Amino acid sequence: MNKPIQTTLIAVAMLAIASPAPAQTNADLLKELQALKARMAELEKKLSEKPSAPAPAPATTPAQAAGADKLKPDDSMKWSEFITGKSRFKIYGYLRADAIYDDSRPGGNGANSSLVPAFVLSENGLGGAANLAPGPNHENFDIHPRLTRLGVDFTGPEVESLWGAKTGGKLEIDFYNIVAGGAESREFLRMRHAYAQLKWDDAMFLAGQTSDLISQYFPTVNPDFVMWGAGNLGDRRPQFRGEWTPKLWGGTAFVQGMVGLTGADDNRDLDANGIRDGEASGLPTVQARIGYRFPLWEKQNIELALWTHHAREKVDIAIGGRNNFNSEAWGFDFSTPLYKDIVTFRGEGWTGKNIDDVRGGILQGVNVATGREIHAMGGWGELTFKPVKWYSFHTGYLFDNPRSSDLPVSSPELNSIWYLAARLYLDPMEFGLDYVNWTTYFKDATGPQGKGQDNRFQAYMSYKF
Repeated sequence: MNKPIQTTLIAVAMLAIASPAPAQTNADLLKELQALKARMAELEKKLSEKPSAPAPAPATTPAQAAGADKLKPDDSMKWSEFITGKSRFKIYGYLRADAIYDDSRPGGNGANSSLVPAFVLSENGLGGAANLAPGPNHENFDIHPRLTRLGVDFTGPEVESLWGAKTGGKLEIDFYNIVAGGAESREFLRMRHAYAQLKWDDAMFLAGQTSDLISQYFPTVNPDFVMWGAGNLGDRRPQFRGEWTPKLWGGTAFVQGMVGLTGADDNRDLDANGIRDGEASGLPTVQARIGYRFPLWEKQNIELALWTHHAREKVDIAIGGRNNFNSEAWGFDFSTPLYKDIVTFRGEGWTGKNIDDVRGGILQGVNVATGREIHAMGGWGELTFKPVKWYSFHTGYLFDNPRSSDLPVSSPELNSIWYLAARLYLDPMEFGLDYVNWTTYFKDATGPQGKGQDNRFQAYMSYKF
């Protein structure tokens, strides 16, 4: 019992006994004393109980506070998700550093060839003065953070007047905008994707910049240039795109079409009039893709697609007696599991002419001496082995083979590449190591060909968020 209350109780009891009470018996006094003691005990219990602390208010981020009146009670938000107006957006990306070693000199993109090679310079003294390496096995080493990436995915409200279309979009940048004279510690921003889209249950419409519709897959190695000019087609360009994806025979069919900007990648202006030849044609690039995907194992789909590409370029001053040049390509791409999600195979094959704007023909489109469109064929295939979720191994082969008769002398006429790659996934960290064996042959008027061969090693570490 609390000591002050006990003292008070004793004092009250003594006072009650000592006071004269002629009308009360000792039994009445004892009864009142017991009642008083019970009330004192109840009071002591209440005083000894500590009041419970109020529940702390939930933490509120500045973004949540700014849009608190827009949040519904059932909204659940992660740190990377925010709301502005009626749209939700999510930030993603990674911080990355790459180290690259070549035991021979890459070429094809000027001072930046060590990062974005199109071929290997000739090491045997043949192939033309412009394509000669300083010497056999002339090595290079580079370190860069340019593949560091930041993106935002947008999700908006449905638009009832457009048959309940779900709205959304994407904005994604990295630091690979290579500008002449820019220091390596002063990388420039590059827009990768920037588009808005409308989606329905089995249809989609997109407007903005994103990847080409053709050649939907790409090899694991050489992420700087994703083996463009070496067997892999497709880049990015501003475009309008639509697709229809009906359910069919237990799988999903897809019919896709796109119109985009011609010259977005090769930036060609053969007549040097300040207007890209693709724009001067008055026609867009047109691409179409049709295919089918269906489950082979649980959550493992096989996908096969056929595609085509058409574009035109026009010059005001005739080149080789011609003012119009057509760009055409036909091909297929595929992805298939060979054993559940452990072994998979994917790749593409293609043929076409004047396709340097979609990264074919070892980046050669028109022979300016003859006005001839350069035909080429190529493709690639890659086998992936992923025995556990934190490790994968990849091996593949690529080739890009322009037609020799279309090329001027001393031009690269064959890229032939095989590679090995390993990936370690320790979320949120990822580590990679690639080996690329790259051989380029050059056209000569007579006799042996020029030849360059590079053993290329690339390692990286990235932190994903």
